[in-house]
Amino acid sequence: MRVVFWNCNGGFRNKYQYITKFDADLYIIAEVEGIDKLNNEQFKRDVQSEQYLAFPGDKKGLLVFTCRNEPIEPLHWDNYRMRYFMPFKFMNKTFLGIWSKDNYIEDIYLYTGFHLEKLADTILIGDLNSNVIWDSHHGYRTHSDFNELMASIKHISAYHDQSGEKFGKETQLTFFMYRKINRPYHIDYAYVPKGTQFEISFGSSHFLEYSDHLPMVLDL
Repeated sequence: MRVVFWNCNGGFRNKYQYITKFDADLYIIAEVEGIDKLNNEQFKRDVQSEQYLAFPGDKKGLLVFTCRNEPIEPLHWDNYRMRYFMPFKFMNKTFLGIWSKDNYIEDIYLYTGFHLEKLADTILIGDLNSNVIWDSHHGYRTHSDFNELMASIKHISAYHDQSGEKFGKETQLTFFMYRKINRPYHIDYAYVPKGTQFEISFGSSHFLEYSDHLPMVLDL
């Protein structure tokens, strides 16, 4: 199964054709304008199942979709008034799509801590808006604390396991502030249960024409 996550930086109706070149089974896209504005004709023809999450007053939300003849089944977990977390099942696997807003890693720590028992076999993937380099900004709910929480349920960061790199020392950058090459950070992650067979990769820098994030490709 191929899963692609991408923070599209808005305007997804004009960017759909670029991300589907990855020919994924499942797409998780952040910062998507209201689903009623997604009037891309190819999207309407291709998509077989979708789920969209947006909170009142927000102009952008989190979209999950597939072009395969397989259903996306939403899971109704309490969000405890935190944005944006979307749990769902697809092809007999459980996913938690994340586009972190508001308190970033602090909310992620709380949300996953509240639902820890449900996450044992869950793949977490998304824009966490976080890195251990900012641990000092977050008190007792830092990215390092989140990594310990994930380790308690035997989850690993796919990128760090594959690359052997330490957190905060990533050579693969995923986000370029204002789309500037000299403002790079690693803030997009996939956490998978230990023992999962996977390969993780990222889209090329030409995607900076369309977004400040590179797509993340997780092959399971």
